[in-house]
Amino acid sequence: MKFQVLGPLTVLGDSGPVALSGVKQRATLGHLLLHANEVVATSALMRALWAGEPPPTARKMLQNAVSALRGLLAADDTEDAHGGPVLLTHAPGYLLRVDGDDLDLTAYRALADRGRADLAAGAWSSAARTLRAALDLWRGPVLADLAESGTDWPELRTLAQARTATREDLYEAELACGRHDDVLEELRTHAEREPERERLCAQLMLALYRRGHQCDALDAYRRTRTALASRLGLEPGRVLRAVERAVLDHDPVLGQPDALAIMALDGEPRRLRPAAGTPGPAAVTPASAVGFDSRPAPRPAAPPALPAPPRATAFPYLAAPSGVLTEQHKQLSMLLVRTTLGKGLGGDPEDAARLSGELAGAIRDEVARHGGKVSGVLGPVTFALFGVVRTREDDAERAVRAGRAILRRLRQYGAGGPVPVHGGSAPRVAVATGDVVVTCAADGTGAVPIVNGAVPQGCADLLRTVPPGGIRVCATTRSGTERSLVYGPAGPDGAAEPLGTRTTRTHTPPALVGRDREMAQLGGALDDVARRQRPCLLTALGEPGAGKTRLMAELARLARRSPHGFRVVTGHSSWCDRDRPLALLDRTLTSATGTTASATGTATGTGTGTGTDDCTVAGTDDCAHDALARTVHALFGTGDRGTWLLDRLGPLLRAEPPVPADWPDLATAWRLLLTGLAAERPLLLVLEDLHSAPDPVLDLVTELADAAGPVPLLLAVTARPELLDRRPTWGGGRRDALALTLDPLDEPSAAALLDDLLADGSGGALPADLRRDVLARIGGNPLYAVEYARELAGRAPGPPVMPRHVRQVVAAHLDTLPPLAKAVLVCASALGGVCCADGVAAVGGVDRAEAAHWLDHLERRDFLRRSRHPSATGALRYAFRHPATREAVDALVPRTVREDRRRRAEAWTESTAAQLTA
Repeated sequence: MKFQVLGPLTVLGDSGPVALSGVKQRATLGHLLLHANEVVATSALMRALWAGEPPPTARKMLQNAVSALRGLLAADDTEDAHGGPVLLTHAPGYLLRVDGDDLDLTAYRALADRGRADLAAGAWSSAARTLRAALDLWRGPVLADLAESGTDWPELRTLAQARTATREDLYEAELACGRHDDVLEELRTHAEREPERERLCAQLMLALYRRGHQCDALDAYRRTRTALASRLGLEPGRVLRAVERAVLDHDPVLGQPDALAIMALDGEPRRLRPAAGTPGPAAVTPASAVGFDSRPAPRPAAPPALPAPPRATAFPYLAAPSGVLTEQHKQLSMLLVRTTLGKGLGGDPEDAARLSGELAGAIRDEVARHGGKVSGVLGPVTFALFGVVRTREDDAERAVRAGRAILRRLRQYGAGGPVPVHGGSAPRVAVATGDVVVTCAADGTGAVPIVNGAVPQGCADLLRTVPPGGIRVCATTRSGTERSLVYGPAGPDGAAEPLGTRTTRTHTPPALVGRDREMAQLGGALDDVARRQRPCLLTALGEPGAGKTRLMAELARLARRSPHGFRVVTGHSSWCDRDRPLALLDRTLTSATGTTASATGTATGTGTGTGTDDCTVAGTDDCAHDALARTVHALFGTGDRGTWLLDRLGPLLRAEPPVPADWPDLATAWRLLLTGLAAERPLLLVLEDLHSAPDPVLDLVTELADAAGPVPLLLAVTARPELLDRRPTWGGGRRDALALTLDPLDEPSAAALLDDLLADGSGGALPADLRRDVLARIGGNPLYAVEYARELAGRAPGPPVMPRHVRQVVAAHLDTLPPLAKAVLVCASALGGVCCADGVAAVGGVDRAEAAHWLDHLERRDFLRRSRHPSATGALRYAFRHPATREAVDALVPRTVREDRRRRAEAWTESTAAQLTA
């Protein structure tokens, strides 16, 4: 005979349900089943059967009910050697003996206890299955039929609360397994029914946050806080407040499987690890045991040492000795140049060697000037690589510009030079871009890089199709550089000939969203400069793609529309400046005098606006000199001072860069010119990408901010965070200085930007799940939003792939780090994207103090963000700031290394969990 109390009271015999007669009989059996295998006093049974004063015949009525129940139980013919249900008289009352397998309440309690033990041990999948099975035994409220007739026993309320607690345990296990999508609607429903339950609210907030609904998560917190205040006169507890703060801060701890347990443990006393050999329970304490009911919980101590990792040379990015080879995944561009000596010039081997050396030197100079490296010469073919040692986001563009510059330089030899410039023997250039595996020294020294992949063969095949004197690039190179270069018609293979620098924008700048606070500060800076009549240094810092250029464009628009009548002068630092360290000054003269870049002999190198081709310089242009003369004479007259200034600024307009001996006078003249412009009318000077400017330019910019005098000059500069590595005190100690850090956009702003971009690109609305996935990958970076929107415009079904440009930008940003810092990122990814110094030290085989140092460095460089909640060992916890960074880190590491690190991470995690004590 089977008994069910988790729902309407039901008795099942061999032939089906057994009928029970009368409310008192049912109530007597129900109460005894709630206390199965326990002695229940007669007085307790009478109080349960009669809410008020029992009638005089109550004891007789109870005895009749017991007698009838004994007859019902005796009618069961299933009794075996183990014994069936028996109702015994046992002073001071009765005892109903029931086997545990025959009562659903006993089975539920056993499953719930086992599931809770699995949850505490960190066996989340097993816990979820067991707890789900326990809850599946419930068919409704306990003894629902008796409750409908007015029965209200304390045991019913206790079991209802136990059911809710088990359900919360189940939700915690499901969330730890990453199944927040599966339980979200259940969480919503139960949280609405019981808004005062803090643990349930915390679980709902976590599920909503992981779905990308930060605002909804905060709304859930506010509902629970209101319910607690209005109904109970209480404020939310420590743990729920910690969850709210974590959601507001986008704390990386929310990505941990046991996020709620971690926050519940935060602030609890730590326990020491027992001595070796002392047994103790393992793994993670569930949130139900800590924080929500204030009971202390264990903390693990340091895990035992893991086996020593393989030697450093087996891993990329470690601080291996100079020249030691490592294997790395890269996206690089290869440049092939085929040259043939003129007729009759190669007969004498010595002459041939001398002429070939001249050609190789010319090619090497141009390749180096554009940031590449010649990796070898095989007969008439020279090959160069862009992006081997250090990836740059514009490697493909650099390679194409270098190829065009090489052709121009070789043509300068003329008809009598060593290389035919016309006819079938004229030089040919090919450029190909793609993913490869490179074996080389991490520091760029040592042996020639070995490149494996389709790029070398593809570039060689492409070179055979290039006409004499021409250049062709592959389809991948063309698609990655079309925003900065103009191409001729593409062939069947997608290859095309680059024709020059693009002089017009190919796309409309994205909308400026989520920067209201920054715009208010910029507007205030403009007003303050004009009102106070003194200079102000404004620095906008942000990671690649954060929107620094877009913000400066908006600042320039505000300045031009300002009632103060601001003049706007712009300039930027560029990789083209290697041979012209003061090129930034050239560009400010171009902007200040209203001439074009070609007139001043400098290139923009940005791919927008007008400029000379491929970072070349032209000779002095009379128009540019005349424009400068008009500006100088208007400000300083035509006397000695004006003449002196014009003589000193003139070298900036020449083809040859100014010699260092002239730099001091030139810098003084440049400063006086800008000060004079500001004295005439308020001046906004925008200098972009200052992190790539040489030290003399940085010195000059700070000198301008300090020595400009009482003039309305707003000096606005943009830079990446690495500027502070070179100049830690940048902007510090100045009376008038303002620094803005462009953080990632918040979720609503990123969503609005993505929707706007998709609408402009006619990409249409995205399915809800895909939209959440894309927003998570964007991570609040405006550039990533633009690239993903472009990728989605012609999307195919399935999850989006990281756009090539985003991957290149992230890889270039990673390559600005020291090798050991990149090794730490590899370990952090292996640890699941959330890590601490203990884990990094164990997985990477480095000293813990060194791991902590590099984690701090990576946080300051905005690769990682710090959690407010420590790890289980009490160490600071970090997470990747952007999902794209972790994805790029994984892509850089060979598969064998990645798998080895993950195995070591799993071993460390298991070892750490085993150290937890009660």
